[in-house]
Amino acid sequence: MRRTDRIEARLTALLAFVVVAMIPLAIWVGAATWDTQLALSAQQTAERTVVTATTEGTPTTVAATYGDYGVSDSATVEASWTWGRETRNGTIQVDSTTAPGSQVPVWVDADGNQSLPPMSATSAKVSAVLVGVSAWVGTALVAGGLFAVARWRLDLARARQWSRDIEIFLGSTSSH
Repeated sequence: MRRTDRIEARLTALLAFVVVAMIPLAIWVGAATWDTQLALSAQQTAERTVVTATTEGTPTTVAATYGDYGVSDSATVEASWTWGRETRNGTIQVDSTTAPGSQVPVWVDADGNQSLPPMSATSAKVSAVLVGVSAWVGTALVAGGLFAVARWRLDLARARQWSRDIEIFLGSTSSH
């Protein structure tokens, strides 16, 4: 067995070990993310509320076109809502068929400013699973890439050695 073959066998074993050993670490990373994301979801749910906004005009549609076809499902419109004793204004997204003066639910933060809806518990769990899987796949890809580079270098060394062995076996071509 050649030296390069022994090195390749060790690298193969190391690659298999890294890929398998990364599974518990990826699970741990996913679990830590799970806890963090669920806490963030609970915090956002506690801090954000839904208020009713009244649209103040005709929705402005930005149509996506493809050739002769136009697609438009959503639009933006100015709206106002009451927060405490104040009236707040902002641009909200509505269906393109929403009539002026319609009542539309809007998410607001603790100060009454428009915000995104809180992250759902399902979204938090999905993101945690994706982080864990991505950690494992990323590590496997890096390890596999390093193995491929090492194998390429070993193949070059084997080819050079093979050429030297053939030359020695056949003798020098310059002596003919």
